[in-house]
Amino acid sequence: MTSTTKLLRALRALGFTGVLCAAGAASAADLRFAADWAFQGPQAPFLLPHENGCYDEAGLDVVTDRGFGSGDTITKVSTGAYDVGFADINAMLEFNTRNPDDALIAIFVIYDGSPLSIITRKDTGVTGPSDLVGKSIAAPPGDASRRLFGLLAKANDFDENDVDWKSVSPELRESTLARKQADAIAGHAFTGYIGAKAAGVPEDQLVVLRYAENGVPLYGSSLVTRPQFAEEHPEAVKQFIGCVAQAFMESARDPEGAIEVLARKDPLTDKAVEQERLQLSLDWSVATPWVVEHGMSQVDPKRLADTTSGAARALGIAVPEPDDVYTDAYLPADDILTWSAE
Repeated sequence: MTSTTKLLRALRALGFTGVLCAAGAASAADLRFAADWAFQGPQAPFLLPHENGCYDEAGLDVVTDRGFGSGDTITKVSTGAYDVGFADINAMLEFNTRNPDDALIAIFVIYDGSPLSIITRKDTGVTGPSDLVGKSIAAPPGDASRRLFGLLAKANDFDENDVDWKSVSPELRESTLARKQADAIAGHAFTGYIGAKAAGVPEDQLVVLRYAENGVPLYGSSLVTRPQFAEEHPEAVKQFIGCVAQAFMESARDPEGAIEVLARKDPLTDKAVEQERLQLSLDWSVATPWVVEHGMSQVDPKRLADTTSGAARALGIAVPEPDDVYTDAYLPADDILTWSAE
């Protein structure tokens, strides 16, 4: 039995597809989705529902396009160019403050553990965040890990101004670390880790300081949409979330199969590299201990309030109300969201 067949049988056994099709083939079944970045390992799960039949079973006609960064995806969803996007929830906070008339809402948290990180080499002597004092860190000025670095410093009792930031373009970030032109870099953990290895830093010399493991439990990238769209098409949104949730679990069960789907989308895919990148994203950001115990997008209200207020202060924006950041109104049944990677 193929993994696709197993998935569809599991969905039927849960009564999932019956619920999904309840809304019928209305106009809401047409949905345009933008990922956060190019189709790489972490984006492979978004391609699975097109291949495993989940969207068809749900009566959804979904267009899935690559993204160009969270900020770009957020802007495109806000204008209606796309109905749903995958973007960093903290970037959404800032956008909402600056564009209150076009504010978005997070409807499904996928990265329970934010991938924000500092990546360094063992020869720098950095083993923890406080060791960064007096060190140089390279990153683009707008990088989220750089902009929210103050939270990491505060959580680890050092002054955020006691590091030397070097501004570099995104394409030069990892090579700057490899050439020892900086002691560390700031960026997404799995992207920076893979990039640093590709730039020539030996794997056994890399040190990844993930914010989520060092006192900064921010939520990360989520499905975001316009509140009006979700209100007008609640069943389509719920159906879409259900298929995406199952796709991430399917990717955890069969990462090699997920990468095969990715390679069909982009024949130039380096399968080994992208499977490692996918696995890191699953291990570090998606299948956290909280998700394994409680299920996907089972957001802790206190954690949401604490982390969004901290992020808002770090970004220099007004602290939002938690209900303006995330809603669970469109989640499918709990059994659909129960983490199952066996």
